Amino acid sequence: MKEPITKADITAAILLDDDTLVLFGAIDRTLPAAGVVHLDGSVEGRYGGRSWTDAEGERWFLGGVRVAGLAQLRPSRVEIADEGGERLVLPRLSNVRTNPSHLIAALKAFQPGALSLALDFTLALAASSGTPADGTGDRIGRLLSGLVQEVSQPDGFTEVFGRFRDGSLMLQGWARSFKTGAQKILIEAEEIGIHRATAASFARPDLPSDAAGVLAVLTDPTPAPGTVRRIHYRAADGWRHMEIFEQRTILPEGVAAAHVRDMLGNLHDAEARQAVTRIAASRYDGAETVSQLDVPVRMGMDMVLRVPGAGLFVAGWLLDPTHQVRAVTLKGPGVSARLDGEWSRLSRRDVTEAFQHDGLFAGRLVPGQDQHGFTVFATEPAGVAQTADFHLELELANDRFAFLPLSCLPPAPEALKRMLSLVNLDSPSIETLIARHVGPMLRTARTRGADLKATGIHPMGRPVKAPRVSVVLPVTDRREDVDLNIARLAIDPDFADTELLVVATAGTHERLGGAVRQAAAFYRQSVTFVAAPEATDAFEAIAAALPHARAERVLMLSPSVLPTEKGWLSALERVSRKSGGPVMVSPTLLYEDHSIRFAGIMAVEGSDGAKTFERRYAGYPQDWLKEHEAATVDAAAPECALLPKDALARALSTMGSYMGADHKGLDLCLRLRALGGACVWLPRVTLVALDEQPRDAHADRWHRAGAMVDRWSFEDTWSARVAA
Repeated sequence: MKEPITKADITAAILLDDDTLVLFGAIDRTLPAAGVVHLDGSVEGRYGGRSWTDAEGERWFLGGVRVAGLAQLRPSRVEIADEGGERLVLPRLSNVRTNPSHLIAALKAFQPGALSLALDFTLALAASSGTPADGTGDRIGRLLSGLVQEVSQPDGFTEVFGRFRDGSLMLQGWARSFKTGAQKILIEAEEIGIHRATAASFARPDLPSDAAGVLAVLTDPTPAPGTVRRIHYRAADGWRHMEIFEQRTILPEGVAAAHVRDMLGNLHDAEARQAVTRIAASRYDGAETVSQLDVPVRMGMDMVLRVPGAGLFVAGWLLDPTHQVRAVTLKGPGVSARLDGEWSRLSRRDVTEAFQHDGLFAGRLVPGQDQHGFTVFATEPAGVAQTADFHLELELANDRFAFLPLSCLPPAPEALKRMLSLVNLDSPSIETLIARHVGPMLRTARTRGADLKATGIHPMGRPVKAPRVSVVLPVTDRREDVDLNIARLAIDPDFADTELLVVATAGTHERLGGAVRQAAAFYRQSVTFVAAPEATDAFEAIAAALPHARAERVLMLSPSVLPTEKGWLSALERVSRKSGGPVMVSPTLLYEDHSIRFAGIMAVEGSDGAKTFERRYAGYPQDWLKEHEAATVDAAAPECALLPKDALARALSTMGSYMGADHKGLDLCLRLRALGGACVWLPRVTLVALDEQPRDAHADRWHRAGAMVDRWSFEDTWSARVAA
């Protein structure tokens, strides 16, 4: 390897951001255009630069050094290696600045003829660093702005602006040196920004012979037309700009696309005209155009559900028997997602039958080929407005486009259930689909804090001044027979000084309140009827009722759990008091045939090392139970459990988001344990837990999908912590 070259004079060193350093100076050799940079012999990054020789024969260079965290490293030795491995050691950097004006001043003082080259270099540097196209007022933007003021020369005027729905601009005017085709331009507004543009020229008899009309369409979001001061661009012989005509025209909203289409016939250069034509055709102006197509393509939506911050679920059908559609893309603010490569296709014979006699489709629909339906998910970035509009873009042959506006449903519980019922559970990629789309969407949609409020509190029966225990009975179905539960508790002296909170959730029977009032009066029990119509399961019901519970301990009791003996609550209380900490105590639960339903839940390690939770002895005869004393278990039974109110409130407030309640019990127990609590099973206390059948006969499909999502959500939340 050759000896490092060290003769260089660094005139300016500017730190443009935390990772990028720009160097300007004289050197005794030509630097490589690209290479690897080494800091202090260990940290490695990338180098890119420009070299030139001035009129006196002296060599100069501009170089960009990019190393992660460069601002904090303060290196003393900088080496540059070219592709052949030859190295150059730069002099020690002693005066690194952060103000880009120092670089501009140095260029003007020593190499004013290189200012235009410096602007080209900075543009390339900004592109490689991922600088936002709209400009952010950072140091790279300030350097661009300073350089462009030095080198850009007047060349024409911008006279017409129009804004597309996606936030980009079209501009029209005249210039002498504006290149046609695709290019990058600088828009000078309150800040300066780099934007992609496609331009074409057209004849104007009112212009000098060396000038032409210019029509440019931008493809990036741009500043508001009224804020634009100049348009800068690279011409063949340097940087030029169009001033903004004082009497400029700003087209009304929604007119830009039509204006560009009207101008297409005037444009020179067939290639540039084709590029502008394609861009103009792809601009959505808010109208539905699929139904106006003169080719056999039609599309319809069954459901579009949006979870702001997560994404969209789109279900519908596309009828395209002659394969005219090249791509289907979901578009909206900050969103451009190709759908047709990832959607799940579904049979839709009804669509085939609906169009088989349509003249446009007659003879083109093949019997039995009914895979017109689809379901697909698309993610969206955070920060998109709740009211944002979305549409589908269909790209067809010959640079044609058609559009279909989307009407998005909010993530209400019923809409989420309908979405789950449309998911193809038989897809071979269903696990990936849940992990990438369904799970994150539902987790975002179902995130509900501890602020789920009750809408009505109705005391009934005999008041109790200071209840010993608050019994919460969540009613989540259409049952009316809660009087049976009240009667069973009323005959047990343990419940004489307790309060019972009956919580009515979404979908409960309208006669439930009357039945509870009659039973409370008849059995002289202290009952509070809590209306919580937003709650969709027992855990949300308990969370809504908990602020109205007056005792320090709460008994969660399912309406399906019925006592077989008296005094069982006192037994749970003794264990709870003896433990001293936030303990969740459950009895043994039996099926109606007195076989075991719950005898403690324990984590079991499988052959792959993963842990799963199993109900011990489930289905075994009661005689199998030999334990008599209270025992610590990994999870208790939320259908019947006594625990401190404050511990329950804290665990519920952080509970994970699930579609159903099957995993919420385990989640609650694990959160209680994470708070320093424990779960205890009391074998000798037994109650019967009836095996209730779902009262919604049509819920099987979404329940299956919801169970798969909940399993993913639980494992995603707890697997690593449980294993640890």
